[in-house]
Amino acid sequence: MGASWLFKKKQPYYLIAFRILLALLWTQYTVMIFARAIVQRLPFFNVFADYIVPVAIILALFLSIPWFIKNIRGVDVLFYLGLVVLVIFTMVVFKNNAEIISEQWWRILISSGAFYFVGLAYSHKNCSRDIFWCSLASVVAVFVYQLFKIRSGVVLEEDNMYVAYNLLPSAIYLMYYASIKLRKKYWIIAIVSALTMFVYGTRGPILCIIVYVAVYLIHRFSKTTSKRKFALILIALLALAIILIYDDLFIKLASVISNVFERFGFSTRIFDFYVSGDVAVSKGRDYLTNQVLEAIGRNPFIGYGFTGDQYLLGVYCHNLVYEMWCHFGVILGSLILLALAGLTIVALIKSRSNKKIFFFVVMLISMVYVKLMLSNSYSLEPYFYFMIGVFVAVNRKFIKRRPQKNDGGEYNESL
Repeated sequence: MGASWLFKKKQPYYLIAFRILLALLWTQYTVMIFARAIVQRLPFFNVFADYIVPVAIILALFLSIPWFIKNIRGVDVLFYLGLVVLVIFTMVVFKNNAEIISEQWWRILISSGAFYFVGLAYSHKNCSRDIFWCSLASVVAVFVYQLFKIRSGVVLEEDNMYVAYNLLPSAIYLMYYASIKLRKKYWIIAIVSALTMFVYGTRGPILCIIVYVAVYLIHRFSKTTSKRKFALILIALLALAIILIYDDLFIKLASVISNVFERFGFSTRIFDFYVSGDVAVSKGRDYLTNQVLEAIGRNPFIGYGFTGDQYLLGVYCHNLVYEMWCHFGVILGSLILLALAGLTIVALIKSRSNKKIFFFVVMLISMVYVKLMLSNSYSLEPYFYFMIGVFVAVNRKFIKRRPQKNDGGEYNESL
């Protein structure tokens, strides 16, 4: 395989550069973190550790410019400029948020917002296999590092939300890849990768994967079975879910698994929630929800500006809907949410004829929307903007655009 995998079919340099760029971005919070740690331990090279990944990203981005030009329109630049204007407007008008914006503007505009262009230029045909290997490397690297921490004497008594959410794109993509390839080896990789999420004791990433798997199974059964059989399958799955939640046998099994995790030094938080019956309870988020709803009630029309929830609460409110209402008011915030819903629905409808793209859209929905209803802020979530870019690309030219003269033919398409 070797170099032929990366340089297959004599692809133009700018497409190869884009593939490298996407790989760097996909692994920047997993593999690249550990690569940086390794470089820091090397004599002479350690002084360059903090610059290797950013310089590599900038170089790959520069070489990818022709590929971006092929897949980006003027209105896309206007969309991004609108985000820039929003940041500047917030700093001028909502002065209480200025300090937060000044600290986060790089993450908002560069680390996150610029992912919109990556989504627009994403080529599933050329990049899907790349992301598979990047995702697999991410899962292995993070898990091996976790084992190293345990061997060094660190006991994971609490959840590690930061690591779990960083690993989510890789774990859910491996599940998606298995559902498309339908081969035993990919299913084994996907299931093992999904199970590693339990090590970190965070429920949100596991829920994202469960949502994707549930949608996938429902869609598959609805296409391959009769309506009566499909209804029976749904009833059986619902009954199974109820049994898993309330049956004493499974609760005892969870207690046993929790003891095993504790013995090896892994987090037992998820199993503890399950055994106590509090798996769906989140007192911390309930407090934030109550606080932000009270704030929205005091100023429902104008809102508190971009990042306003962080000014009011000291942290983002962990809910995309409330965040939009808090930032832009109930009316404008609801219109933005409706626009996102419309874009998502159209992407689902237009991609139905191609299984690979359709389930990629479903994967992004499960990974981004479910996460943003539980954690993080849309303003700081790179995959939120990546998702929007992909949906726009799907809606514009699903799936393949006719080759134009002297443009590289099959490579002149984003999906």
